[in-house]
Amino acid sequence: MLNNSIQGSKIFFIIFVILTLSACFSEKKRAPVIIVDKSTGQENISHFSNTPEIKKSTLNKKINRKVTQKTKKKVVRKVEIKKKVIKKTEVKKKNALIPVAAKISKSFSKDHQGLSFATKSGQKVRAVNNGTVVYSGNKIKSHGKMIIIKHPLGFYSTYAQNQSLNVKTGDKIEKGQVIATTGKTSLYFEMKKFETRINPTAYLK
Repeated sequence: MLNNSIQGSKIFFIIFVILTLSACFSEKKRAPVIIVDKSTGQENISHFSNTPEIKKSTLNKKINRKVTQKTKKKVVRKVEIKKKVIKKTEVKKKNALIPVAAKISKSFSKDHQGLSFATKSGQKVRAVNNGTVVYSGNKIKSHGKMIIIKHPLGFYSTYAQNQSLNVKTGDKIEKGQVIATTGKTSLYFEMKKFETRINPTAYLK
């Protein structure tokens, strides 16, 4: 009887230990955690955010953004350069004044490569634009007392048949400055682009 009681106790103890150990090592299955991105509606964003595909896509977007910004800067720079070139190579009508307050008596032509003005003696002659006097004198008898001014961008203006000269060679001239007075002969005005005579009416106002 005693042996049977001891033996039964051992069996009970063994069963208890087995049940206890099985309870310790068994794990309850956890419900999967689902993360939803509210902006896109995609799930488990964090789980896939470090995958090679996502990294590659993110890197491509950054590269494309940089390339786009760089391209825009180049386009803007080209437009700015183009505007500067146009500004330097063109002289608008508003940039040059009429040299004297008188009507044009003879227009520009192949045989008359300048403008003659119906002036009266003693009228003010003004510089059509800023520049430097490169000649002031009367060495060319057919032109009488004459002034030649060099302007920016290779332009030159000539004022001939004057009664008196108010400036000398080397003087810096401002647009509208009185440089001479007219004589009895009509004022003759001429413009050049480097060595080529041009029609002044395209630049005067």
